[in-house]
Amino acid sequence: MNGQKQRTIDATRKILMILAIFILVILGFLAQRAVPFMMDDEWYSTNLATGQPLAGLGDVIESQIWHFMNWGGRCVTHGVLQLTLMLGELGADILNLVMILTLTLLICVILREKSLQTFLLVHSMIYSMNANLKMSMLWQAGTVNYVYSSVWILLFLLPFLRILGEEENYARVPDWVKAVVLIPIGIMAGWSNENMGPACFLLAVFTAYYVKKYRKGAITGWMLSGIFSSLAGSILVVAAPGNFERSSVLKPQTFYDRFYSMLTAGVDFLLPSVVLAVCLLLIRLVCVRRKLNCMQWALLGFAIISYGAMVLSPHYPDRATFGTMVILILFSVSLLSEKEQKTNAFGTLRTGLTACFFLGAAGRLLAEILYL
Repeated sequence: MNGQKQRTIDATRKILMILAIFILVILGFLAQRAVPFMMDDEWYSTNLATGQPLAGLGDVIESQIWHFMNWGGRCVTHGVLQLTLMLGELGADILNLVMILTLTLLICVILREKSLQTFLLVHSMIYSMNANLKMSMLWQAGTVNYVYSSVWILLFLLPFLRILGEEENYARVPDWVKAVVLIPIGIMAGWSNENMGPACFLLAVFTAYYVKKYRKGAITGWMLSGIFSSLAGSILVVAAPGNFERSSVLKPQTFYDRFYSMLTAGVDFLLPSVVLAVCLLLIRLVCVRRKLNCMQWALLGFAIISYGAMVLSPHYPDRATFGTMVILILFSVSLLSEKEQKTNAFGTLRTGLTACFFLGAAGRLLAEILYL
């Protein structure tokens, strides 16, 4: 009887999770449809070198060469942006939704979480803790710059985080395959944006050092592939001639101004993500008395570096915190993983947080749909 009752509870729980995910997907798509192409989208819909409407891949390549030399180094993300703009609003909105779901799935894959509850929790957190939902997940230029780039950044980080997560048997994919695949992904991750790209490079270097120093293992070819490809991408995004052309027309800022801007962004834009991460960290260290594993320390370091690197930027808009938020979500959910539930009382907390973040995500999406 008890077994039958438990199966009924589990089935009901599964149905509720599927329904909640379906609701967020529908609301997410409607919110996408509520925000048309606007602002930078209109400029990137043209060949940047000639001012004519985009007519094909050749125009995108010509535009990004001009962009690299005259405006900024984010050629990968802005090239992808131009390709999505050529799909039209409906096609771009569908692709955006797919990429948001892919981002959610990647976080679950990195943490080896297969439950529907984890998927719902992560998906809800991305929407509800976002500093500027409209400009980073609904506006086309923002979606590509932050959601899309986070997807290929997590793809790049996946093998490194798996190694740091103490997975000795993570060798299902041959090393030479990983080495080849990491070349384009590493370049894209490094070339994504000015704070996340260098952070990817540093995490790859740390992983190689950790394996060599503490695991007494060999630095493999795929690690070197990831290190050098992400370094190349980081150099391209930071050292692009267009960055210096653009900065020459901006008002100069002192280091103090930039440092103050970075601190303000941390308080104004990242507070929910930071508060959650700190609370869960304190629960683990003080109440549960369990140490962090190497992967979790690496995620914390990555978040701090990607946040602190923005001190070099003359401006720290709210949407630019998206990548750091994703890393903090990855860290927080790692503390709430099902493996943790087997040894502590995180299960109830996990369920409560899932419900709260779902309601927050649904509310924010409804607000965007209703133009509130």
